[in-house]
Amino acid sequence: MNLKKLIFKIYGFSVIIFGLFRATLYFLQRREVINDGISTASDVLSAFVWGLRYDLLIAGFIVILAFILLVIYEFIHKTFLKIIAFWWLFTVLGLAFMLAAADVVYYHKFYQHITVKALEWFDRPAVVFGMIFQEPRYWFMFVPFFLILFVFYRQLKKWFERYQPDPRPVKKKALIFLILLILIFISIRGRVVHAPLRLEDAFVLHNNFLNELKLNPVFVFEKSYENYLNDRMHPLKLMPEDEAVKFVQKSLKINRPVNQNPISRKTRFDTIPNRKNVVLVLMESMAAWKMAYFGNKENRTPYLDSLFKQSIAFTRMYSNGIHTYAGIYGVNYAYPEIFDKHPLKGADIKVYHGLPQVLKAHHYQTAFFIPHNKDFDNLGNFLSKNAYDRIYYEKDYPADSIRTIWGVDDHFLFNFALRKIDKMAESGQNFLATVLTISDHGPFYIPGHIKGKTDRIRATRFADWSIADFMHKASEKSWFKNSVFLFVADHGEGYNRRYPVPLTYNHIPALIYYKGVQPRIIDKMAGQIDLFPTLMHILKLDYINFTFGIDLFKEDRPYIYFNHDKIEGLIDRTHLLLIDRHKTIGLYHYLEGDLTDYKDREPEKRKEMEIYLKAHLQTAKYILDRDLQKF
Repeated sequence: MNLKKLIFKIYGFSVIIFGLFRATLYFLQRREVINDGISTASDVLSAFVWGLRYDLLIAGFIVILAFILLVIYEFIHKTFLKIIAFWWLFTVLGLAFMLAAADVVYYHKFYQHITVKALEWFDRPAVVFGMIFQEPRYWFMFVPFFLILFVFYRQLKKWFERYQPDPRPVKKKALIFLILLILIFISIRGRVVHAPLRLEDAFVLHNNFLNELKLNPVFVFEKSYENYLNDRMHPLKLMPEDEAVKFVQKSLKINRPVNQNPISRKTRFDTIPNRKNVVLVLMESMAAWKMAYFGNKENRTPYLDSLFKQSIAFTRMYSNGIHTYAGIYGVNYAYPEIFDKHPLKGADIKVYHGLPQVLKAHHYQTAFFIPHNKDFDNLGNFLSKNAYDRIYYEKDYPADSIRTIWGVDDHFLFNFALRKIDKMAESGQNFLATVLTISDHGPFYIPGHIKGKTDRIRATRFADWSIADFMHKASEKSWFKNSVFLFVADHGEGYNRRYPVPLTYNHIPALIYYKGVQPRIIDKMAGQIDLFPTLMHILKLDYINFTFGIDLFKEDRPYIYFNHDKIEGLIDRTHLLLIDRHKTIGLYHYLEGDLTDYKDREPEKRKEMEIYLKAHLQTAKYILDRDLQKF
């Protein structure tokens, strides 16, 4: 076998494997094509053809170093060059195949290709790999990956054993190698003429999934790393800071801030304080679409649906982001998540003036119940610095209660929390108790008495049953009648995405219940950031609001913003705006399910929404850069 045949075989194997992973992704997400009513078979074929170009590009980048080493080997016959080329190809292409396999799972979960953002969780590798090995849903890609890796090693070894230097004259060989080099260079460029193939070149179809299907996950990951480095070197500058601050002050009706924090304002209640205890339940992955109230027919949440009707319920509530840490951050501290910056991590852990700080100032006790290890997402460190006195986590629970890599199940955690809350109540001092649930997140632990067609349905039913059991037991406690319960999802869950981000990941249920509550539906645009000021309205406790949240009993907002990692969204009752750091992605009539991008057809609406979103994000960054978010 000569060098030309070897290179063609490696290219061929690479694009076949990348193509298989692409086909798997299409099979898993094909309902996004079937349901849009626009895409045709030719669109699907076009996505796969374009995908081949991106696959050849990545294969070229990996192959070129091995090719150069082997060309040198052709002339000087040093075996070590051949060995280096072999291990380079096996290692780097193997990693590329692994990333492609992981990308199928990641996309199925988050509705986006894997990016450098995913590396944030590798500070806890035991959790990441434990989640993979305990969750059968993830095996369907990693078992084939190891099989592919084994086959690739065997084939590559066989090809290299058969490969021999070309015996033809030097000039003839040199010409062949030059032609091969030109072909590799063309594959790296992605086209013969015009500029090299770019990320944005893929986005020409109506269907966003088909656009993303074209992309090679290694290409996306590499570009995300480039952007990450660029963003670190260039601070976020969506608009001038002074303009942003003035706009937000006007939006929040702030004439004179209390201090240097430009959005600080006093809130006073001309009534006697209603010093109720607060029990905050952050419900894992409890998307609005899972509830019967929002149209689900699977009877997943019978108790939550009944409680929804007995409470102050919010129907247009949007999560801060798509990860648990974003929900904790949004509900407790009421600041937006700024693109893909993890607000709980970093060398500079910020101290805020949010819900736990304000309640502590009013002499409340504070406790947070984590089902798993407190180091995941830096929860323990962040929460202890941000006014949670007691943090219960995995080490506080009996070893036989640990069900999965995510720790204890909801039923156990609620019962554990009840015992600790009883102790807090005995002191006679008011308390804030926050419970972070986990049972609706795979890998699942589901007791046998919970029935359902699928584990996903059963997991949600178990989470709902656990809440029902918790509320029944809590209602028998002496502290119940003087307590307000806030139930809100940490984030939603992907389901039938029509736009570049699935709204189902951010549209969530939220409700406030207490004994004697007058049930009502609040149908305003709202975000997790608004729950802190709204809860304070019920408690009637004077405070200084340092946050972006508003009191939904008294105030309205025209839009609410939310995060989907590298994308920020802004939504009202009819329009959805999506932007990244550098451009506007699209403006859509989401209520009608219209896939048309109206950003050029409705320039005034686009401008109005862009200013609102960019001003709030830029102002948040202005405050955090100057450490003005704390009291």
